[in-house]
Amino acid sequence: MKKSFFLAGCFAIALFFAACGDDSSSGNNVDQEMDESSSSVGDSTEVSSSAVYVDPSWPEGARAATLDDMNKYLVLKIKGEEFHLGTGAKAGLFSLWAIDKVDNNTHLAVLLTKTDFKNGIVTMDSTNSIVPLQLDASLASNKVLENAENSTKPIKISFIVDGETLKYREGDKGDFVEAKVEQLKPNRALTTDAGKLDKKRLVCKTSGKDTTLVYSFYKGRYVLERVVGKDTVSWNAGYVDTYRGYTFLWAHFSSKQDMLTATYQITSTLDTIRGNSVCTHSDFKYDVVDAASLAGEWAAFDSKANMEWSLELDAQGTYSLKAAEGASENKEGNWDVYGNNLFLSVKTMLDYQKRCPVPTDCANSIKGVVSGISEDGFTYNHSEKGTPTVPKKWEVPLFE
Repeated sequence: MKKSFFLAGCFAIALFFAACGDDSSSGNNVDQEMDESSSSVGDSTEVSSSAVYVDPSWPEGARAATLDDMNKYLVLKIKGEEFHLGTGAKAGLFSLWAIDKVDNNTHLAVLLTKTDFKNGIVTMDSTNSIVPLQLDASLASNKVLENAENSTKPIKISFIVDGETLKYREGDKGDFVEAKVEQLKPNRALTTDAGKLDKKRLVCKTSGKDTTLVYSFYKGRYVLERVVGKDTVSWNAGYVDTYRGYTFLWAHFSSKQDMLTATYQITSTLDTIRGNSVCTHSDFKYDVVDAASLAGEWAAFDSKANMEWSLELDAQGTYSLKAAEGASENKEGNWDVYGNNLFLSVKTMLDYQKRCPVPTDCANSIKGVVSGISEDGFTYNHSEKGTPTVPKKWEVPLFE
């Protein structure tokens, strides 16, 4: 069966709100976070083991590094410049930091990269990386990050374990050199470990606005809902990780046009997002859904509309959703699971111009809670309100 920053002050790039951290130009937290390495995230579809891969150019007996071999912070030499690599919660998001002194002030620049770390390799280019802050192109290290983000000069780093030593090299050729471990003392006033956000929910009021922001955190992922009164008017969801006292949110799914890239400083007591919101926090529980258990083909029948539906969730992260073999509905995009939430981004859909004359009238993504999953089917309690109505009960397809 199938089951097969120019840092200091604040910045946040968002289409529906901006976040702000307090002034850190004095270098207050730059070198104050202890190595807090954590094990691989078991429910992440982005993280892979790479111990079986062997390259003939490696030293004899070496193997590809896995996430378990990586410290939270490493110091590397890339394109002649010194950088600080962060692996964070090891949930699919790495950060590459340039740290320079400018007029006796510490200047930070960072490149965020989505990576599965397959075969111990991290590649950074325009397809998987962003720079969530203003760069100073006059600094050589900043230029390296900028060139990686726009793919002018992508970065590729390979990690191996040679004996008991973690080594790396830039590109595919050349000698491997030992990776230097960086240990930073944590700023205990701030959240410095994204793993401690798991199963936490923050309800934050933004000063001067009749808006509540509700953050729900999963392992390496988040869901942010924007609530006005009692109504959720929009939401986005994506990656979350914390480095050097700064918590990064990078949206991958959104209900409307509210994709988000933001940087916060969240207090360790979880009661404040510095410079922006006062929050209350609580714990919540969720049943972890294994994405692999959803991959495959599913079917549903709408007896009222006399309509057959099909949902194909490809193991590589794409999907197709069709009604009446595509004649009544045909949506395609990417899918992923955060905790017990199944997300479907809508990249294409049937009769888009006719059905969505105003783009904000149609959802960019669908989200919902998966429950009752078995080899026979599952329930998908989703947010989609379009026509025709997407079924909530899915089962294994029937064949004559």
